[in-house]
Amino acid sequence: MAHLRTCVLRPLDKAFEDIELPHKHSVVLGRNEFTKVTHKICSRSQVEVEADVEEGVVKVTHVGANKSGVNGMALEKKSSIALKHGDTIELVLGYFIYRIEFDPLPCEGNEKKRQLGDSEENVAKRPCNENKEMNDPEVAGSSSSGGSASPEKLIGWKNVDGGKLLIYTSSDCEAKAKVAAFDLDGTLISTKSGKVFPVNTDDWKIAYPVIPNKLKKLTESEYKIVIMTNQAGIGRGRVNVKDFKKKVEAIISKLNVPVQAFVSTGLGIYRKPAPGMWNTLLKEFNRNIAVNKDDSFYCGDAAGRPVNWAPKRKKDFSSADRLLALNLNLKFHTPEEFFLKDKVAPYNLPEFIPSKLQDMPLTDPEDACISSDSQEVIILVGSPGSGKSHFAKSYLIRKGYIHVNRDTLGSWQKCVSELEKGLAQGKSVVVDNTSPDKESRKRFVNAAKKFNVPCRCFVLNTSLAQAKHNNRFRELTDDTHVEVTDMVINSYMKKYIEPTTDEGFAEILKVNCVPKFESDTHERLYKMFLIEK
Repeated sequence: MAHLRTCVLRPLDKAFEDIELPHKHSVVLGRNEFTKVTHKICSRSQVEVEADVEEGVVKVTHVGANKSGVNGMALEKKSSIALKHGDTIELVLGYFIYRIEFDPLPCEGNEKKRQLGDSEENVAKRPCNENKEMNDPEVAGSSSSGGSASPEKLIGWKNVDGGKLLIYTSSDCEAKAKVAAFDLDGTLISTKSGKVFPVNTDDWKIAYPVIPNKLKKLTESEYKIVIMTNQAGIGRGRVNVKDFKKKVEAIISKLNVPVQAFVSTGLGIYRKPAPGMWNTLLKEFNRNIAVNKDDSFYCGDAAGRPVNWAPKRKKDFSSADRLLALNLNLKFHTPEEFFLKDKVAPYNLPEFIPSKLQDMPLTDPEDACISSDSQEVIILVGSPGSGKSHFAKSYLIRKGYIHVNRDTLGSWQKCVSELEKGLAQGKSVVVDNTSPDKESRKRFVNAAKKFNVPCRCFVLNTSLAQAKHNNRFRELTDDTHVEVTDMVINSYMKKYIEPTTDEGFAEILKVNCVPKFESDTHERLYKMFLIEK
């Protein structure tokens, strides 16, 4: 019987091809003819997938030797999960990523997913647009919550957004207007072993003897005690989720106060300093009680303190806790300041302050002509995250310029070929590659000379810090964006050679990073701290 809906696995890497899944027929993906993957890190049989196109669900089962992933988190060995439209499958964790796409889209009633075998009480029943709501800084800046979860459904463990966020609510925890939020590791607990990282899930102790009594007094003063902790090791498969849940329950039992704990297991919107955990608290886990931020606060040890902020103390590994508080406009304390009454320690903020994004001209010189009525080639030069593609789409492609991009075409040879094809058709062309050095630019300059067409160079004047921020923003707002590591961006900076007219350019322009936003929500998120350091 023919089915009106189709299900396609669409690769994020354009070097691979779409895979259409048949209805209720198992397909094994790995290093085989379906995927064209050849790297031996991927088993020949890595995952088994079966689509139900009527229900809009894809069952994914791990069968390979190496870990697979879904939505950025490790899929437990030999386990299965049901996924929906927009979810991603990683044949090997972090590699060979495919996005599930149904056409037409299933109705929302079918867009639930669950770890197969989980009980109903451990599966989050939430609308498919939830993660977009968690992206919204308007929620973070709000003094009220719109949550609708009933009290009886909040107790115990809840999986949110496919397990990207885990939430534990003790049986005696009540919604409050005042929130006292704390980090976990290095704030409420430290290791018994004395090591930086725990050697196992039992390697913990309460960080300071005064903590239980201090939390008790907060509870008596009508504060809700909340823990917000980054635990990406769970998503990477390095930490067993069941063991970690037991650890959290044991810690809360030792603290002997009502607590609600939020555990970010991956690298997405729930990871501090992004506002996802706080937004979830406001919208769904405070029983419609408005949170008064003036009376609330956040306490954590990732505070951006430099080396020797106290005698013989190392610098903080991160600024994520302080930056989260700044994003949320909450008062902030380090654990030493809050529990031990130490004086406020010095700290450093990141180089790039997104909330202070300055108005600046798009180009330098300011009166430069961006596009031309005459045929030309424009070569963009800039690191990943510098805003090249955004600039090309906003100012050149819409004017009829042919877009040449290595990420799309796969090799510089194909880029040169596409450039020459466009020039032969009498079109102007924009080359949207990183082009850090003379050699990478020369190929395209020579092609322009071959057709006797002038070539200009536009250098993206974006700092390293802003490029990393831009890249993180794209990860949080664009499901199709392929992750770019800091190593890749730093590598570009090492290779970079300033372009000169001696290379054959008719003109060299500096282009400032002046972002345009698809929505007010995106603009608010962009102006938050998104990088942890």
